[in-house]
Amino acid sequence: MPEDVAVFECDFGYALKGSQKSQCQFEGTWDPPVPTCEKMVKCRPPPSIINGEHGNFSDTFGVGAIVHYHCKPGFILIGNESIQCTMHGVWSHPLPQCEAGCVSPGIGHGKAIGRESLYMPGDIITIECNTDNSSKVLHKSQCRSEGTWFPPLPACDGVLHCSKPPDILHGSHSGLGKAVFTPGTSVNYSCETGFSLIGMTSIYCTESGAWSHPPPVCKVVKCLHPPAVTNGKLQGNTSDTYFYGASLSYSCDSGYSLIGDAFITCTASGTWSHPPPQCKEISCVFPEVQGVKKSTPGKTYRFGTNITLECDDGYTLEGLNQIQCQEDFSWDPPVPACKLTSPRSGSVGLGIAAAVVLLLLGVTIGWKIISKQKEGYYRTYENYNYKTSLD
Repeated sequence: MPEDVAVFECDFGYALKGSQKSQCQFEGTWDPPVPTCEKMVKCRPPPSIINGEHGNFSDTFGVGAIVHYHCKPGFILIGNESIQCTMHGVWSHPLPQCEAGCVSPGIGHGKAIGRESLYMPGDIITIECNTDNSSKVLHKSQCRSEGTWFPPLPACDGVLHCSKPPDILHGSHSGLGKAVFTPGTSVNYSCETGFSLIGMTSIYCTESGAWSHPPPVCKVVKCLHPPAVTNGKLQGNTSDTYFYGASLSYSCDSGYSLIGDAFITCTASGTWSHPPPQCKEISCVFPEVQGVKKSTPGKTYRFGTNITLECDDGYTLEGLNQIQCQEDFSWDPPVPACKLTSPRSGSVGLGIAAAVVLLLLGVTIGWKIISKQKEGYYRTYENYNYKTSLD
């Protein structure tokens, strides 16, 4: 009606273009005009970068969505830290890069001027060594893109030491009990159960008093989505990836039986504990039974099939005459037997029947004889009386 106000909204995945509210005018129009719903532009999942990753795990990325990148330990981000989904449905460029950085060296009788924990390729470090006469000698070296110093860092005393090896999250190293790390000393890293080691398992102290490589990273173990099974399905929360320890189960459709392990678990190696099971169609085999006749022909029958049984002539059914195929491939009730009728019992029955027939036959004949005799007596008597009366 005139002056009524309508409020508009769009379905999920569509954006409202125009005013959210509109009023009906007396001339039958809307002011402002009725808006439209246009499909929202989305970007594909953000690209991966070598030796780095982004922190956004969303499934959808609309226009304006921002993704932040960071590098793995021992690498430095070069370029823009973030990229944004543009109105054209593509990510802004260029993507950042992760280049190997140079680890700050351990200095014996000296120090690094302007010391950092990690240096970018192209950075120059100045090493100040203390000599026996208390004078100071300066050495400069530049960080290369492969994470090494050039020229090699100087030795400021006869015996160099490396600093304590870095600790890592969800992992440990073999040097926890050591206080001094001289050149050549190696340290082995390992991760907790459920985490995999990314990087160098072992690092060693170099002649320059620096560790040979950046420390590794312990990344949580993930298993890929388990394979599907024909005529069956997965039970539990479904996802593209599953963390270590996650457990799922399979089940079969009605009329099918599960062959194998129903439960699988994501192991520390990133694989599933068992191969997927199979769903086999349930069918019952009807055994060979002498003298039996079935209402439904065949040798195998699907789950739930009912069969009515009867015996051939000369056989007697022992058991129920209707059975059904069960989930465990058996028949319920059990398959009955057809027992051959006993010849002795048949002879006795036949003899009794014959005796009865003979008895009835004898009685009939006897009755007829008696009847004839009586009939002759009456006739003789009548004749006798007749003759007497005539005389």
